[in-house]
Amino acid sequence: MSDLRIENTFSSPLEKMARERQTKANPLGDFKKVLTDSIGEVNSQLLQADADTREMIAGTKDIHQAMISMEEAHISMRLLIQVRNKVISAYEEIMRMQF
Repeated sequence: MSDLRIENTFSSPLEKMARERQTKANPLGDFKKVLTDSIGEVNSQLLQADADTREMIAGTKDIHQAMISMEEAHISMRLLIQVRNKVISAYEEIMRMQF
């Protein structure tokens, strides 16, 4: 004969919070991953711009393509620097707070 089981269909708020914590990702880890990925992408754009410049000097690449690649890398680098400045500014503001 099979066992009859009755399970609680209502969960307490604490159980819900515990389940949500387990399913949610670490926000600091996510932020770190986004920054690391962004830095890697900017670095690859800078390396590509350098390679395109070398190819342009060698005469195998069009000057327009090299300039576009260099400008994209420059804009990405400026954006990354601005994000860094905002993070540092937010950190300094938090450090000035009095508890």
